[in-house]
Amino acid sequence: MTNLPPRVETQPTKLDRLSDVVGIGVFIASVVYIILKWSSLPDEVPIHFNAAGEADGYGSPYVMLLLTAIGAGLWALLQFLERHPEWHNYPRRLNETNAKEFYQSSRTLLNRIKNLSLILFAFLNWETIRVALGDTNSLSKFGMYGVFILIFGVLIVGVVRQQRIK
Repeated sequence: MTNLPPRVETQPTKLDRLSDVVGIGVFIASVVYIILKWSSLPDEVPIHFNAAGEADGYGSPYVMLLLTAIGAGLWALLQFLERHPEWHNYPRRLNETNAKEFYQSSRTLLNRIKNLSLILFAFLNWETIRVALGDTNSLSKFGMYGVFILIFGVLIVGVVRQQRIK
C-alpha cells in the first residue's frame, strides 16, 4: 500500500463559491415552491417518469419531501467529501509534488457535481409539481437532458484535467 501525501490545504475558488450560491439558491427556491404549492397538490402526484418523461407511476405528495431529503443528504455528503480531498481515490502517480494540484482538482469536481445534483433534485421537484397540477403532461426533455449533459460534461472535464496532472 502506498503512503498518501500529507493533508494539503485547498481552498474553495470564487467559482466554487458561486457554484454553491447557485446550487443552494435553486434548491431552496424549489423547497419554497413545494411549500407554496403543497395545498393545491392532488392526493396522488407523479413519482416515476419513463424515458420519454411521461409519468408512469403515482403516489403520495410526501414522496417529494423524500426526494428533497435525499437531495439535501447527498449535498451534505458531497460537501464533507469536498472538504477532504485527501480521502479521494487517485492514480499511483500522486506524490508530494503534485498532491495540491490533484486535491484542488478533485475538490472542484466534487463542488460542481454537488451543486448540479442540487439543481437536478430541484428540477425534478419543480417538474413533478407542474405535472401534478396539469401545467404540463411530461418532464421537460430540454431541462432533464440539459442537467444530465452538464453533469457528465463536468465529470469528463474533471477526469481529463486529472489525466493532465504530471
